[in-house]
Amino acid sequence: MIVGPRQCGKSTLAEVIADERGARQVTLDDAARRAAANADPAGFVEQLQLPAIIDEFQKAPELLPAIKSRVDRARSGGRRAAGMFLLTGSANVWGTLRISESLAGRAERVQLWPLSQGEMLGRRETFIDGLLAGRVPSIMDAPSGRGAVATAVVRGGYPEMLARRDTRRRTRWIENYIQMILERDVRDLTVKAQQLDELPRLLAAAAARVACLLEITELARDTKLSRDTTSRYLTLLELLFLLRRAPAWSRNIGQRLIKAPKVWLPDSGLACNLVGYDERRFEADDTPLAGALFENFIAAEALKQASWCNIDVGLHHFRTAAGREIDLVIEARDGSLAGIESKLSATVRARDFNALRHLRDRLGDRFRAGVVLYTGPETLPFGDRLWAIPVSALWTPGEA
Repeated sequence: MIVGPRQCGKSTLAEVIADERGARQVTLDDAARRAAANADPAGFVEQLQLPAIIDEFQKAPELLPAIKSRVDRARSGGRRAAGMFLLTGSANVWGTLRISESLAGRAERVQLWPLSQGEMLGRRETFIDGLLAGRVPSIMDAPSGRGAVATAVVRGGYPEMLARRDTRRRTRWIENYIQMILERDVRDLTVKAQQLDELPRLLAAAAARVACLLEITELARDTKLSRDTTSRYLTLLELLFLLRRAPAWSRNIGQRLIKAPKVWLPDSGLACNLVGYDERRFEADDTPLAGALFENFIAAEALKQASWCNIDVGLHHFRTAAGREIDLVIEARDGSLAGIESKLSATVRARDFNALRHLRDRLGDRFRAGVVLYTGPETLPFGDRLWAIPVSALWTPGEA
């Protein structure tokens, strides 16, 4: 199963695989096929020539029990069942009550996000793997200042956005993209369709709060929605991969579910367009929102890299009662972790490492690396396992 937001490249990837494997590809965006799949799921699956690719399978979730049945029959008959089906979906249907079969033990989910900076350059980034091994890229003479990163932050990673250089065309694409999701996907996830036209406003309000703690009551007040409706719509946006809640990190795992999460938008270009930022405004703005968009850009790149790095990791934020904050904490299953702070400045000072130093001293050997990603030109050491690193280190190979 390949899942991810619309227009991130799932169908294109499926087409490549179909050509390589000689697979038949059907899309449930087609109204007639969708009607047939929903009317007779078992019959629809039985008539498919294998291997089969089903695009946008969340539009007929009852196909999954029929797929399970066909896979299980192949297994019981002694056939190798792997590779019978490839499913792609633009919604995390497992987060809804409308799906009765998870295909547990029979399917693997692959998360696809919009393109990372390294993918645009033809590189496989290993930044997270390096951090958790205590390594950081050694960079000299990187382009510095906001101008060096403005284009990357504002354009994001949607292929269609990258093809549009004009700000007005990108804005129109975003508007059409959100409207398409409303028309095609949201109503597949909920039977409560009232006020769904308010979703774009809620998404824009969330974009204005990226990298901030999620305060649902405040967000509901500002969008003039009820608290329950706001909470439900935030869940819908998350199921559609348009929004991500980053849980708080704590040594007490039980406490992580209690503390307030942060809000991230997995694509920085989407976030910038929703709040009306182009490259010029991002470079000139001296309000906290510019720094928040920069932090969100870093979090989005880390989210993409986490989907393919060599070890499973969780992404969190860290905040103490005393006010110490770390923008991003990356934790491996063995308990080792690394911390990332973002700073939209070409200079870094020792005090910028206070929270990272605090966490390092608390965790000892579990703490592998702490970095401040900034817009300066070179990698600089700031003490035991602490470095200031140009933001381009996220996608630039090299070791210190």
